[in-house]
Amino acid sequence: MHTDDLAELKQDAIDKIIFHATPKAVLDRVGPWVLERGEGAYLYDADGREYLDALSGGVFAVLAGYGRGEIARAMYEQARRLPYTSPYATTSAVAVDLARKLAEVTPGDLSASFFCNSGSEAVEAAIKLARHYHEATGEGRRYKVVSLRRAYHGTTMGALSATGWSPGFGFFRRAADPVVPGAGYTSAMPPYCLRCEFGLAFPSCGLACSTTIEQAILGSDPELVSCVIVEPVMGTAGCIVPPPGYLTKVREICDRYGVLLIADEVVCGFGRTGSWFGVNHFDVVPDIMVVAKGLTSGYAPMAAAIARREIAEKIPVFFDVHTYGGHPVSAAAALANIEIIEREGLVDNAATVGRHLLELLEGLRSHPIVGDVRGLGLFAAVELMRNPKAREDFAPDAGVDNQVAAVAREMGVFVRPLGGTILLAPPLIFTKEQAARTVEVLDAALSQVESRVLGDDNTNASRPVQIDEHADGQPDSAANP
Repeated sequence: MHTDDLAELKQDAIDKIIFHATPKAVLDRVGPWVLERGEGAYLYDADGREYLDALSGGVFAVLAGYGRGEIARAMYEQARRLPYTSPYATTSAVAVDLARKLAEVTPGDLSASFFCNSGSEAVEAAIKLARHYHEATGEGRRYKVVSLRRAYHGTTMGALSATGWSPGFGFFRRAADPVVPGAGYTSAMPPYCLRCEFGLAFPSCGLACSTTIEQAILGSDPELVSCVIVEPVMGTAGCIVPPPGYLTKVREICDRYGVLLIADEVVCGFGRTGSWFGVNHFDVVPDIMVVAKGLTSGYAPMAAAIARREIAEKIPVFFDVHTYGGHPVSAAAALANIEIIEREGLVDNAATVGRHLLELLEGLRSHPIVGDVRGLGLFAAVELMRNPKAREDFAPDAGVDNQVAAVAREMGVFVRPLGGTILLAPPLIFTKEQAARTVEVLDAALSQVESRVLGDDNTNASRPVQIDEHADGQPDSAANP
């Protein structure tokens, strides 16, 4: 694109689009990142530059990769045949086929899908489903929700109320203060071993983090608690993988008090962690599962709250509605996407390449600002600290994660900075060679940034380049503590 045309396009974008969670000061200074096309695991911007996408579009969505003609054709054919149906007592064959497929691939007896458009909407629906179920079974007093600190469940008010404060997205949580009046949200300790709130170590801790969920239930009156909602792997909090046995104990606690367990699989679902769903790693079946993002690989808006058969059968009428719920074109995209994931063995590929990626990332621990490396499947995080031995973080306004991500993007690899952590979540088609390239660039980016934040005596650092520290296209964590 011609330079003048691109400048005009960026200015019109700033003037005429309200961007999601991006400081206007950043947009005014550097403008939005204008992308033109994608192919496989690569993105191409309006300047003609190529980027290896180690982030699945920025929000973990594009599992099958870019340029999938099969998905586009399925959407086109469905749009020609039947583009829309009302959500009231009306459906389409393609939506029924999708519900059948979801019942097939999800664990246990999860078999009834409520379709909506986004993960936030699906979380809201799951919380409502739990409430409706309790009303239908004569326990209408149950309305309270237990979630985890550092959790992220979405940006609608109910989902925000279940979201816990965390360095990377505390500004989102503030938007829900106070929480939905009278909604009864309470929080428990996350399974974040590196930063255990009790200062304990696994396994001698006895999974104390799980017992805080029981304490939250008891403190809220067990007869009033409707559900517990957890992410099998906490995504936006920084790819926090729970220790073995954690989710099993949570399941047992929920069963003990008649509380429904909701698994938020918006990030983990459809192969991201090297299994179809995050809960599969822990042999736990939730009562309700929330899916979105990878359901269509980002090709069309589609999400679902999937309930166990018993729950769906007990609810006489579910009072929730979305104009585009069960949209036929989106359902066609989802079916084509799931078929690709199955046919090409992308779940197994995520497990295999993910192990290789994590092995390579372990080598980054030699950097003086790398405090931790963790991951599961093609989902990983590199946590940055000023002093890893003392668990000392950088000052919130240092923006070290933003700097690392910006250097990496300047070198042609797209990763996400969030709350002092670098997140990686590439498409499930990622190869070992692409994983190696990603880590090679991160290695170089870390060295460059270390020379700034630790001083010139860092012998491993090379001369930093002049780059925009917010070129990652994500919210500035320094501006949004």
